[in-house]
Parts: sequence; structure tokens; C-alpha cells
Amino acid sequence: MERFIQHRTKILLIIGLLTMLFVGGITQLKFSFSFEGFFPKEDVEYQYYEAYRERFFEDQNYMIPIAVEAPNGNIFDREFLAFVDSFFSKIEALPGIDSMSVATRVKEVRRRGLGLSSRPYLRYGTDAQLEASRKRVSKDSLFIGIYAGRSLKHVCGYFYLDKAIFDSPERDHLSRNIDGVVEAFGVNAIISGIPYIRTQYIEKLSSELLLFMSLSALLLMLALVWLYRSFWGVALPLLTAFAALAWTLGLMGFTDEPLGILSNLLIPIIFVVSMSDVIHLMTKYQAMIEAGHGKFEALKMTLRQIGLATFLTSLTTSIGFGALMISRMEPIRAFGLYAAIGVLFTFVVAVGILTFSLPIMKPGRLMRKNALAQSAFWDQSMGWMHRLLLKRPLPIVLMWIGILALSIFYTSRIPLDNYLMEDMSPRDKVQRSMAFYDEEFYGMRAFEMAIHTKGDFQVTDREVLVEMAKIQDHLAQHQFFSPFFSAASFVQNANFVYHYNRPQHFAIPDSQAAIDELLNLSRLNGGSPILDRIIGDDGQMGRISTRLPDIGTGAFQVLRKGLEDYIATECDTTVFSYHITGHAMLTERNLVYLRDSLLQGLLIAFIIVAVIMGLLFRSWKMLLISIVPNVVPLLLTGGVMGLFGISLSSSTSIVFVISFGIAVDDTIHFLTRFRLERDRGLSVDDAIRATMLGTGKAMILTSIVLLGGFVLLMASDFGGTFNTGFFTALTILFALLSDLLLLPLLLRWVFGRK
Repeated sequence: MERFIQHRTKILLIIGLLTMLFVGGITQLKFSFSFEGFFPKEDVEYQYYEAYRERFFEDQNYMIPIAVEAPNGNIFDREFLAFVDSFFSKIEALPGIDSMSVATRVKEVRRRGLGLSSRPYLRYGTDAQLEASRKRVSKDSLFIGIYAGRSLKHVCGYFYLDKAIFDSPERDHLSRNIDGVVEAFGVNAIISGIPYIRTQYIEKLSSELLLFMSLSALLLMLALVWLYRSFWGVALPLLTAFAALAWTLGLMGFTDEPLGILSNLLIPIIFVVSMSDVIHLMTKYQAMIEAGHGKFEALKMTLRQIGLATFLTSLTTSIGFGALMISRMEPIRAFGLYAAIGVLFTFVVAVGILTFSLPIMKPGRLMRKNALAQSAFWDQSMGWMHRLLLKRPLPIVLMWIGILALSIFYTSRIPLDNYLMEDMSPRDKVQRSMAFYDEEFYGMRAFEMAIHTKGDFQVTDREVLVEMAKIQDHLAQHQFFSPFFSAASFVQNANFVYHYNRPQHFAIPDSQAAIDELLNLSRLNGGSPILDRIIGDDGQMGRISTRLPDIGTGAFQVLRKGLEDYIATECDTTVFSYHITGHAMLTERNLVYLRDSLLQGLLIAFIIVAVIMGLLFRSWKMLLISIVPNVVPLLLTGGVMGLFGISLSSSTSIVFVISFGIAVDDTIHFLTRFRLERDRGLSVDDAIRATMLGTGKAMILTSIVLLGGFVLLMASDFGGTFNTGFFTALTILFALLSDLLLLPLLLRWVFGRK
């Protein structure tokens, strides 16, 4: 560590040059908010879905529904329908829209003699036509819930964008153009769909992240001013944080690693780690100066006593994030890698800047005498806390046991149910639009099911069509499913039209000859493109497609289990097999896998850190002691989540990873100082007291600054940002209490009082 002092000018020069270099790398930094990147490419479900998507165009992924509310609360108004039709035409003309299917243009097919004819389903040219349409629509479940809202206050159009722009900036341009048309027409429109939601999600995520990170930096600066009352007391921590952040982001730019949905969290992580490192080092240096040591001697003693602990905290935190590289998800691996590197960058930058800056400052320029950090309150409170631990160890232990028991109980009750848009606030426009379509229409969650025939059977064989119809009837018992798009429903509808739209003929014909005749007539009348979307080229693969609300992973698993049981007991599985797939199912699966990967990485980090602590202190007792205070805060946070019914999602899981890195820092600082005091010959109690007076103050100051930075994130409407702020702040508080009120008792219990 002392070599940092000997070569401090050269080191600072190198840091400055590297910082300028990495700032250049930031200019090459790209942004990528592709959700497909989270799909593990080697996952069998993903590979199946890719093959399925190659064969069947899953148009719901590219669909933007727009529901327009009638001003008078009734869609059966001629002027309103004409106005909406012109509005829909304007949307269709936007660059990037491939096609549309809207309420005012959808056709009704009828048989006329030996041929077929079509006319607009919703006719409104005259009052008589409008009244006839109203009577027909009110009875038609194929129109209500798809093109008309259930309350008959909204009509809906579905716009399909060009697949080439689905995951590109042009998609975002299209979404903004749609908003512009809505504003120009002055309509009350509710917009949803995966392409539009992604644009809104990304814009909110990026704008709020920039806003709240800026406000967090401002609040951190105010907290530093409050604590130190000096220019350098504020400038050094912020300079370190911004330089370390520049190194990390610059490296990402140079290595062509984009800043994405998960890697955005690198910004608060670097701020947190840098603040912790700098405050511990500055507090120790100031204490050495006040003890009468010269500036260089004080710096040497600081690096000798705190430098090692700071390096260890950086190492263990880096290992904690590096453990995420075991994940099969590329964004998680990248996040773990760059977070691990960024933490080590932070240590190098902090030590390099401080070893140059501290000796050239006059005493008192780092912390003013009237600064809060210099208040006698800290020594008095630490002394009071130490006396409390000496006098009331049993009540405190019983308190911890009770709190932990409750935390474990409520942690076991954390909901595991996940929703596709759960990170959005209920007040957010995207979440409200999802709720609207769930209530008024059939929801936005796609359901895709592949049917594979066995033996010589074809999808169009009556035996297979009957089984598909049975599956659809079983699912239709859940009233939230939209009408099905499949070979079975196609044949049923063709039979219905062939028999002059008589309801009793909406069924699979009794003979194969009748089915073949219907299919031939359909192809002759232009039905081949539709059949190609539901039947594979070889005729042995079929598709059942529908929509349903976002009912959550728990309810969907129950539904899926019921379907599997029904097929196993009620269907003839000698003629077909099936596979449930689709983008929504894969996204839901990956939300769960993302959560599990984060928790698995956290467990591995626990083990690695425990081994390092055991080797460092050469004691299995210290190994156990180092782990307990870091498990406790996570259990307490889990208990709060279970108490308030907050599900264990991807955004709440990442909080545990971040919080572990923060919690372990103070534990290492405490144990390192304790070992130093023991090496000086102090008794266990005296060593604990000296540690609390020396390191406890820095731990509290660090926690105050970090709490200020994270609490501000709770003002966000974005659920992921709110969760990061709230639960990280909560864990920081729990970690501080655990290190000050539990760790000393564990040390006394393990080492005795002598």
C-alpha cells in the first residue's frame, strides 16, 4: 500500500490519462434495450420457439392495438365511426405500419349461392344500417372483446408493424408518430401492444434513470456538505465516483458492450462502492491527523490499517458480482463482469486520488470542526451502544432471535407470482392500458400451442381437428380466452359460412369428405394465406393461437396443469402431441429464470466470500461470524417483502445482489479493525469498544450518505427503480444495525471476554 504514496504523482497522472481515455470510450457507448437478449440461446424452450416462429408468424408480437373512446359513451354513432375510420387510416399511413385490422373495416363473409361475398361487419352509412349493426354486434362474441369493448364505449383497431423495425430505433419513431396522430386528432385513445409498450418502457427507464441518478448525485453532495462542511470533503468522494464511473462505462464502450436494461444499475453501484471506500479512508486519515500524526505518517497508517480492509471489501464485492457470470443469460453475465471490474476500478481510483490529495491539504480542510462528522455525538453514541451491549446482551440476543424468526416466517411467504409488466406503477400509462385491455378486451398476453400429429395423421384429418376443438372448448371455459385461431376454428367457421351462417353449424363436420370440401372451397376463395398461418408445410404441425389477460405466473401454471391433465385423460393422444410456446410464455419463463439466476449467483457469492474470510482470518469461527451479519439484513428485507406481499421478481432479486455487496463491506471493516486491536494486545471487550469508536463512526457516515442516494429513487413511478431504492436503503439500514448490535455479541460469544 505504501507504494501508492511513493509513486502518488505518477499514479495520479496515470489515473488522469486513463480517465480521459475512458471518457472517449463513453462516446462509443451504445444503448440496447432488447428483451430477446435475456433468452438463453442454448435453452431448449428458446430453440423450439425459434423454430416455431420461423414457421408461424406470431403476429401478436408485432401488433399495436388502439382503442378509441366514443365521446358520448356509445360507439353506435355515425359521426363517431366515420371520424374513427379516418383516424385509423391516418395511423395506417405511418411509415413502419405493414397492415391493419380495424373495427370499421373488418369484413363479414357470407355465402351467396355457390360463391362467397363479404361486406363491412359494422355498417353505418344510414341509420337503418347502423341499427342493424348494433343488434348484430350486441350478440356476437367474435366482435365484442376484439373490435368493440365489452362496455360498448370503445372501438379498436389493430396495427401490425414491419418486422424489420421491431427491435430498432424506427420502432420508437413509429410509437412517437402514433402519439402525434392521437394528439392531432384529439381522441381519447388507449394504446398497448408489445412494440408500443417496449418504447414506453425504455423511454421511462432511461429518462428516470438519468433523472434520479442526477438527483441522487445531488443528494449525495448535499449529504457530504452536511457531514464535512468543506469543499474537499465533497469534491474528493464525487471526483472518485465520477472517475470510476467513467472507467467502467468507457470500458464498456471500448469493448462494444451496450448499456442495457440491467447494466443501467452499474451507475448506482459504482456510486455506492466509491462513497464507501472514500469515506472510510478519509475518516481514518482525519482521525490520525487529530491524534497528532504528520500528514504522510497519517496517510501511511491509514493505508496500513484501512487500506487492506478497503481492498478486501472491493475484492469480496467484486467476487459477489462476478458470481453472476455463471448465468446462461448474456445480459446477466455482462452485468456481473462489468460490475466486478467496476468495483476494482473504484478501489484503484479512490486510493490513487486520495494518496495524492490528502497530504497536500492543510489540516482542517478535509473536515471542518463544526461539521457533523466531527461532532462528539458519534463517540458518545458508540460508547453508549457498547455499554448497552455489555449490560443487556441477553435481551438484545432475544430481540434478534425474535426478529429473525419473524423474518424467516415472512420470507417463506414471499409471493413467487410474476407479471409481464409488474415493474410498472399502477399509475403508469402502460400499466393502465394493460389493465384496460384485460377488462374491456381479451388482454395482451399471447398464448401459442403447437400441435404435432403422430403417424400418418394430418392436421386437417377429422380425428386431429376434433381433439383440437376439445382443447379449445376446455380452454374456453376460462372466459378470459379470446376466440381461437387454429385449423379447428377455421373449419368450424367455414362450415358455419357454408351453411348460411346458421349457429348450429359452427362445428367440425361429421365426415372427412365434408372437411376436405370446405378446405378446397376456402382455398379457391382466397383462404390459403390464412391456412398457411395455422398449418405447417407438411401438414403435420398445427397451431392454436389466442389471447388472455396477464393473469400472473401462478395462475397460468394452474391453468397449464389443468390443461395437461385434461389432455392426458380426455383426449386421444395417439393422434397428436403438443407444445405450449410463444413469446409471452418465453418472457414469463425468463423472468423466473432471471430471478433464480440472481439468487443462485448470490448463494455462490456467499460461499466464495465465506471461504476468503476464513482464509484471511485463518479461523473457521471468523468465517461464521463474517457470514451471519450479512445474511441477517437479507432475511430482514425478505421478511418485509413477505409481510407486505411483494413478489420476488427480477427487480427485487437484483436488490439482494447489490445489498450483499454493500452489507459485506462494513462487516469486513469491522472485523479487520477488531483483529488489529486484538493484535495490539487488547481484550475482546476493549477491542470491540475500540473498533466501534474507530470504525463505527465511518460505518454510520457511509450509511447516511448511501441512504440519501437510494431513498430518492423511491419517488420513481417505475417499479424497478422504486424497488431498487427502497429495498437497498432498507438493507443498508439493516446491515448497519446488524454490524453494530449483532456482530459484537457474536465476537464476544465466540472469543469470550478475556
